[in-house]
Amino acid sequence: MLPALVRYSFAEAPAVSTLTVLTAVLAGAAPVGITVAIGELVDGLTSAAGKGTSGSVADDCYRWVAVIVVLFLVTHLTESARSALGRALGRRVTGRLGERVMGAASEPTTVGHLEDSAYLGRISRARGAGTIDMPPGEAVFGYSTRSTLWVTAIGSAALLTGVAWWLGPIVFVVFTLLHSRLVRNYRKAVVETVNQTTELRRTSYLRDVPITPGAAREVRLFGLAGFFRDAYQAEWRTNMAGVWRRRREHDLFVVVVVLLTGAAVASVFCYLAYRAATRADGTTVGDLAIGGLAVRALMQVLRADDDDLRMGFGGKAAAEALSFPATEPATEPAAEPAAEPAAEPAPAQAAEPLVPSKAVPVASGAIACEGLRFSYGGGAGEVLHGIDLTVPAGQSLAVVGLNGAGKTTLARLIAGLDAPSGGSLHVGGVPVDDAGRRGWQRQVVAVFQDFGRYELTVRDNIAFGSLPHADDEDGLRAVARQAGLLDFIERLPDGWDTVMSSGYAGGVDASGGEWQRIAIARALFGLRHGAQLLIMDEPAASLDPRAEARLYDTFHELTAGATTIAISHRFATVRKAERVVVLDGGRIIEDGTHEDLVAADGRYAELFRLQAKRFEEVAS
Repeated sequence: MLPALVRYSFAEAPAVSTLTVLTAVLAGAAPVGITVAIGELVDGLTSAAGKGTSGSVADDCYRWVAVIVVLFLVTHLTESARSALGRALGRRVTGRLGERVMGAASEPTTVGHLEDSAYLGRISRARGAGTIDMPPGEAVFGYSTRSTLWVTAIGSAALLTGVAWWLGPIVFVVFTLLHSRLVRNYRKAVVETVNQTTELRRTSYLRDVPITPGAAREVRLFGLAGFFRDAYQAEWRTNMAGVWRRRREHDLFVVVVVLLTGAAVASVFCYLAYRAATRADGTTVGDLAIGGLAVRALMQVLRADDDDLRMGFGGKAAAEALSFPATEPATEPAAEPAAEPAAEPAPAQAAEPLVPSKAVPVASGAIACEGLRFSYGGGAGEVLHGIDLTVPAGQSLAVVGLNGAGKTTLARLIAGLDAPSGGSLHVGGVPVDDAGRRGWQRQVVAVFQDFGRYELTVRDNIAFGSLPHADDEDGLRAVARQAGLLDFIERLPDGWDTVMSSGYAGGVDASGGEWQRIAIARALFGLRHGAQLLIMDEPAASLDPRAEARLYDTFHELTAGATTIAISHRFATVRKAERVVVLDGGRIIEDGTHEDLVAADGRYAELFRLQAKRFEEVAS
C-alpha cells in the first residue's frame, strides 16, 4: 500500500511531496545531532570543570551550546514545516482520490452499480467512512510523521552502536519487534472496524434519522425517538463488540510492553553507567549521556497512537480509492442544434406552446424495443419479459399498469439508464449500446418519481435541463410559467438566485408540489433546447388534483411535436395520449388508443372503470 500511495503522491504533487520528504528527514536527523552535541558538551564540561569560563575548552563548550540551540531551532522549524506540508499533501491526495472515485462511479452510462450495496460500501470505504472518519490523505500525514520518528530511531541506534558495537543492534531489534507486535495488534482492531462499514452505515442512519429534517416531523408525531435511539445503541454495541474486545487485548499487551521496556532500559543504563565509571574502552560521561538520550529516542517507536489510526484507516481508504480505475474527463457529445425559440408570448389563460410546432426538435427516428428483458441482480427475478415496442418519432405514448408492472424499469431502459439483460433498443435504427448510450442520454429529458432536489439556486435547478443554455433567461421564464412556477419564483427572497434549502443563508424549503413543478420545468427546458424524448414517470404524484388536471390538459400542447412517454397508474390522466400500452407482470398485454382499449373491454377497460367508479363514489 505504501509504495502505491507514495507513487500517487509524487505523481499528483511532486514539489510538495519532495519538500515533505526532505523536511521529514531533517526533522528526524536534527534530534540525533542534538544528542551528539549534548554528549560532546557533557565531556567538555567535565574537562572544563574548575578551569574558569575562558580558554580553549570553554570555547568548545560554547560552540557546542550554539550547535544545540541551532539544531533545536532546526528541529522545531522542520517539524512545523513537515506537519504543514504533510497536511497540505494529505488534503491534495484526498481531493484527487475523491475525484478519482467520483469519476469512476460516474463513468458507467448506467446507474445499476449505484444501487448495489457492495459498490456503495466500496465508495464509503474509499472516503474513509467507518468508526472514525479518516480520509485517504490522513495516511499521507501519518506516514510523514512516522518517517521522522524512524529517521530519529535509526540514527539513535547508530549512536548506541558507537558506544558499544552490539548494543545498538540489539536494542533496535528488540524495540522494532515490540513495535511490530504493537502495530499488528492495533491493525487487527483497525481492520475489524473497517470491515464493519456496511453495518456502521446502517447504524449511522439509525442515529441520524431523528435529526434529519425530512423525517423529524414523523419521528416526533409517532413518538419514534426512543425506537431509533434503542435501535442505534443495540446495533452499535453489536457491531463494536469485537472491536472493543480487540482493544482490551491491545491494552493488556501495552502493559506487558511497558514492564519489559522498563526492565530493558534500566539494564542499558546500568551497563552504560558501569562503563563510564570504570572508563572501560575509553567510555566517557558524554557517552553515557549519548546512550541515555539515544535509548530515550528509541522508546518513541513503542507507541500506537493517532498516526497508526491515520495509517490504518487512512491507508485502507487510500487502497480502496486506488482500486477504482482512473478515468479521463468525459467528453460530452455535441448537442444537436436546435432551432431558436420563438419570442415569449404575452401571458394568457390558454396553454403556452414551447415554440412554434414546426420548430420543435423531434426525434431523429423511431424508438424500437426488440425482445427487451431486464432483471435486477444479474439474473434472479426478471422484471421485463421480452418487450416488443416501437414508438414512432413525435408520438405521445402512455404506459399504464398497476404498481410493480415494470413501468419505471421500462422507462429507465428507454432512457439508457440501465442496460437490458436481453434484447435490444434502437433509435432511428441505431442501437443504443455501451458506445452510444451516453450520447442518447443527452437527447432524453425526464421527470422520474425520485427526481433530483438540488440544494442550489432555483435557476440552477431548472437550467440543468440544458446546462449549455443556462443563460437563456427568456427560456427559463417560459418553462417556469408553463409549469405554473413563475409566481412562486418571483416571491422568493432572492428570486431566481434563491437556494432551495433552508440550510443555507437566505435559502428556502419548497413543498413537494413545488419541487415537482421545478422538475417538470427542468424537463421542459431540456425539451426546448433540442431533447428528442421526454419521459414523465408519475409527474403529478405530488400535485393536488386541480394542478394534476391542468398539467395533463396542457401536457400535449406543451410537448407538441416531441416524442413523449408518460407513465402512470392513474388511467384517467392519460386519456389524451395518442397511444396507450398496458403493462402487467413485465409484459405488454394491450396496445391501442384509449377509445380502442375501452371498447375492447379488456384489462385496461376493467381497471379504467374500477378507478372511475372509485372517484365517482368519492365525489358522491
